[in-house]
Amino acid sequence: MNDGVPGATRSHSPWLILLIVCLPVFIGALDLTIISAVLPEVILSLNLPVKEYLDQASWAVSGYLLAYAISMTFTGRLSDLIGRRAVYIACLIVFMLGSYLVTAYDSTLVNGWIARFYNVVLGQRPPRLEERHLYLVITGRIIQALGAGAMVPVTLALVGDMFPPARRAKPLGLVGAVDTLGWVLGHLYGGVMVRFFGQHGNRVVDAAQQIGLSISKPSWETLFILNIPISLVALVAAWWVLKSVPQQRTAGRFDLVGTLLIALALIGLNVGLGTSPEAAATATSLEELEQAGTGRNIYFLLAGLAAFGLFLWVERHVAVPLIRLSMFRSRNFASAALTNLLVGYCLAIGLVSAPLLVNFRVDTPTSDQIQEAAYIAGLLLSGLTVPMALAAMPGGWLSDRLGYRWPTALGLLAAMTGFILTGTLWDVETSYWIMGAHMALIGIGLGLTISPISTAALNDVHEDERGIASGLILNLRLIGMTVAISSLTIYSLNRFDTLVARYQGSGADDRVQTAVNASMSAAMKVINEMQLIGAGVALAAFAAALLLRGGRSTPAAAPAMTQRRMAQHPASSPRGPDD
Repeated sequence: MNDGVPGATRSHSPWLILLIVCLPVFIGALDLTIISAVLPEVILSLNLPVKEYLDQASWAVSGYLLAYAISMTFTGRLSDLIGRRAVYIACLIVFMLGSYLVTAYDSTLVNGWIARFYNVVLGQRPPRLEERHLYLVITGRIIQALGAGAMVPVTLALVGDMFPPARRAKPLGLVGAVDTLGWVLGHLYGGVMVRFFGQHGNRVVDAAQQIGLSISKPSWETLFILNIPISLVALVAAWWVLKSVPQQRTAGRFDLVGTLLIALALIGLNVGLGTSPEAAATATSLEELEQAGTGRNIYFLLAGLAAFGLFLWVERHVAVPLIRLSMFRSRNFASAALTNLLVGYCLAIGLVSAPLLVNFRVDTPTSDQIQEAAYIAGLLLSGLTVPMALAAMPGGWLSDRLGYRWPTALGLLAAMTGFILTGTLWDVETSYWIMGAHMALIGIGLGLTISPISTAALNDVHEDERGIASGLILNLRLIGMTVAISSLTIYSLNRFDTLVARYQGSGADDRVQTAVNASMSAAMKVINEMQLIGAGVALAAFAAALLLRGGRSTPAAAPAMTQRRMAQHPASSPRGPDD
C-alpha cells in the first residue's frame, strides 16, 4: 500500500526510503565535527608540533564546513536536472572516497605525485613528508564534505518527490533532526571513541586475533575507516529503494558559471571573515573567540562581494539559472529564507555564550580545571543542541495542525525568552542546572522552526526547483552562523576592552571590588549583552515568521496549493532571462 504518496510503490514505504537515505546524511553531519575533538592527536600522530601546525590543521574542520556549504548550493539543482538517485549515489561514493583518502595520507604513490608536482610544475622543493601527510588529510576531509553536504538538499528534495505538500512537515522534521543530531554528536563521538581506542585498543586487537583477524591498534583513522562499510551498506540499500521513486528530471542546462561564482562568493565570505562556528563553540576565552572569528581579510571579502554581484547579474541573464531569483518574490519563500538566516545567527550566539562563561569561572587554570570546564561546557552545549534536534519532529507535527506560521513563531518566542533569561539572570554564581534549563529552552525554540521553515520553502517552489530551494535554505542558516561569529567577535572584543577600562577606573564600585575582578565583570557583561542581542535577532526572526502563511494539513490544502503553484509556474511556460 502506498498511502497515496506519489512515487511510493507497494514494496517500499516512503518512510523506509527516507530512513535509509537519512543514514548517510547522519554520518556526513557527524563528520562535520568529529575531528575537532581529536585534532591535536591527529597532528601528533603525523609527527608535527601541535602549537606550530594547529592553525593549518584547523582547515580539516573549517575546510569541511566550507566544502559542505558549497556542495549544498549546486547539487540540489543538479538533482533537479539529472535525477535524485544518480546524484545521491554519486555523492555517497564521493564521501566514501574522501573517507578513504583521509586514512591513506601515507600512500607512497600519492606522496610521490605531490613531490613531482612541486618539482616539475612549481619548480619548488616539496614540503617535508609530515606536512604532505597533513595536507592529504585536509584534502580528504574536503572531498568528504563535497559528498556529505550534497546529500542533505537531495534528501530534502526526495521528501518533496515522495510526499504530497500537506504531508511533508513530519518527514522534513525527521531530516532536520537527523542532520542536527549528527553535528551535535560528532564532537562527543570523536572524543569518546578515540579515548576508548587509547584505553582498550590492545584488547580490540587481541579479540580480533582470537577470531582469526589481524588488525592494527585502532586510532583516530578508525573513525573514518568505519565510514566506508557503513556507507557501502547504505549505498546498496539506497540504490535498491530509490528505484521505486520516479526520477523526475527537468529540461535545461546546468549553470556552471553561476555555480562557480556562488562558490567563489562563499569562499570569499568564509575566508574573508575568517570564521569557524565549530572553533567558536569550543572557545574558552575571548582570545580564542578572536582566533575563531578573526583573520579577516578585506581583499577576500571584497572578492567575495564582487563574485556575488556577478552571480546576481548572471542569474538574471541566463536562460536557465542556478537560482531563479524571482523565487524571492514569493512571500513564503522569502520569509522562510530570512527567518532561517536569523535562526543561524541566534544559534551561533547560543553556541558561543555558555563555554565562555564556564571558562571565565576558572580561577586558576590547571589542567584538571580546564578539563572539568570543557566537560561542563560540552554538557551545556548538549543542553542547547540535543533539544534542538529532538524538537524538529514535534515542529513538523505542529506544522501539520497549525500551519507554517505559528510553530515557527512559537519556537522563536521560546528562543527569545531563553535569551532574555540568560541575558538578565546569568552571573558568575548562576547554577549550571539553571543555565542548562535556559539553554534547553533556546534549543527547543530553534528546533521547532526547522520543519515549518523547510516545508514552507519546499512547498512554495515549482517541483523542478525543490533541490536548489532545499540547498539554499540550508545554506542561509550556515551563512547566518558565519556572519554572527565575525560580528560578535568584533563587538565583544571592543566592548570588553571598554568595560575593563571603566571598571578598573571605578574603585568605588563595590561589586567589582568583591567577588570578581574587572576582567570577570567585563566578560560577564559582554556575555549578557551578546545574549540580549540574540533576543533581538530572535524578535526580528519572529517578525519575519509572521509573514508565513498556509501549511495546515486539510483535505483541500494540497490541491489548492498545487493549483496556486501551477498558476504561478506553469510547467509548459518557458522561463526567460528575467525569471
